[in-house]
Amino acid sequence: MPTKLRLALVGGGLITESAHLPSALGCADVDVVALVDPVRPRIERLASSFAIRPKLAADVDEVLDDIDAAVIATPNHTHARIAIACLERGVSVLVEKPLASSVAEGRAILDAAARNSAIVAPAYVTRFRPNVRLLQHLLRTGYFGAVRKFVHQFGTRGGWAPLSAYNLSKATAGGGVLVVTATHFLDRMIYFWGRPDEVEYQDDSRGGPEANCIARFRYLQGAGFEGEARYSKTSAMPAGLVIETERCTVVLGDTDDAELTCRARERPEIVEVLRSADRAAADSPSTFVRQIEAFAAACRGDAAFPVPSGDALTSLELLERLYACRQPLTDDWYGAPS
Repeated sequence: MPTKLRLALVGGGLITESAHLPSALGCADVDVVALVDPVRPRIERLASSFAIRPKLAADVDEVLDDIDAAVIATPNHTHARIAIACLERGVSVLVEKPLASSVAEGRAILDAAARNSAIVAPAYVTRFRPNVRLLQHLLRTGYFGAVRKFVHQFGTRGGWAPLSAYNLSKATAGGGVLVVTATHFLDRMIYFWGRPDEVEYQDDSRGGPEANCIARFRYLQGAGFEGEARYSKTSAMPAGLVIETERCTVVLGDTDDAELTCRARERPEIVEVLRSADRAAADSPSTFVRQIEAFAAACRGDAAFPVPSGDALTSLELLERLYACRQPLTDDWYGAPS
């Protein structure tokens, strides 16, 4: 492999413009050599805006001979086709979440990677947050004592509006707010505790993408614990995670720089702010830069990518389990005004 990773960005939408492309350009080990999108004016504008001169192509097949790796940031239903085309040529891929539209497609992607000794890096970028990594370490080492329950929520009025509008169609997105918003926390939940043993799920879909949903989880390990997650595209809700443990209440907001806090049961009037002693980790670049740097390192064989591809498959399995047990959500549990 050349000194720099020759990278193609596949998909010229908002996530590429706002995150993947500036992060790749800020990585010394990466050379952006191609932009791929069937709508050529999109990538022409990107190239001009960032003052770069990569190869412009309508399909990834046109650039496979010129690249070592690709970032796939296209509508969800296209991930499998594009990823497999890359992997069959030995081109490693960083794939936006979710990995694919189904477990079967996800397995096909991982099989293609194994056949061709290439890397599949799931782009669950919130795992690169220092606060999330610290929380996972403290949970794993038993710092808070046994977990009793958790609640996560995230709600906005509207929100992310991709240029392709793929999220307005269940066929292209694979679902609604559960896929578009909740999947980041489902990945973190797997990172913290693994696969849940039992699930329940409600949403307000009437055949199209759901706008509101509630998911409940049960873990039977040890004394067992339960969790609940709520998501909305119609109501704003304070975003974050609350964990009740035998020792304290742990709170983490849903931003890159949110403080991780702990309120001990014996001294509820005191809030403890937890920070890593590793200042280099805390002061490192943005999560998207960390992600692309980790991808480049994995492609060079320097280190494993921090998000195992198997976890992305577990996430797809969890999405399918939730949708399979769907019950209608009829209560106005957001308290929206009449």
